[in-house]
Amino acid sequence: MLDNADLDSRLAAADLVITAEGAIDAQTPHGKIPGEVARRAKLHGKPVIALAGTVGADACRNYTAGIDAYTSIVAAPITLTDAITHAAALTTDATERALRLVLVGATLANTVRSL
Repeated sequence: MLDNADLDSRLAAADLVITAEGAIDAQTPHGKIPGEVARRAKLHGKPVIALAGTVGADACRNYTAGIDAYTSIVAAPITLTDAITHAAALTTDATERALRLVLVGATLANTVRSL
C-alpha cells in the first residue's frame, strides 16, 4: 500500500512527517503502517510524529523505531462510538495540538540561538 502512495518521494520532500493509527503500542514497529512510515522517514532524515486513538503499553519502544513523538487523538475519556463518530474532528484537534508544540520548540530553539 505504501509503495502505491509514492511514499518515499513524498517523504523526501517533507520537512515533518505525521502519521496515525488506532493504537500506538509495542506492536507498532512490527508491521503497522506508522512503524513502516517512521522507518522510511528516518532513511530521509525526517522527524516523525504519530497520532493514536490510544497509547498502549510499551508505546515508548517506538522512539527507537523512528517515531520521535506521539500523542493520543482523544484529549479526554470518550466512548468508542463517539471517537469513531468524531474521528475527523478529533484528529484535526490532535494535529493542531501537536503542531503547536512544534512551534513552541521552534521558538525556544530561536531564543537559544539568539542568546
